[in-house]
Amino acid sequence: MPEKIREGKVQAACAVIGAVMKAMQGRADAAPVRELVLEQAGFAVE
Repeated sequence: MPEKIREGKVQAACAVIGAVMKAMQGRADAAPVRELVLEQAGFAVE
């Protein structure tokens, strides 16, 4: 899935973020999770 995120597929990133939110039972803040997912995929997050 990281390769799809690197290709710019927003839905792939959303799927990962959703999986994290589900695993954390909704207790995670989606903004930092998004930043981490994009950072790990190789995108510069400001």
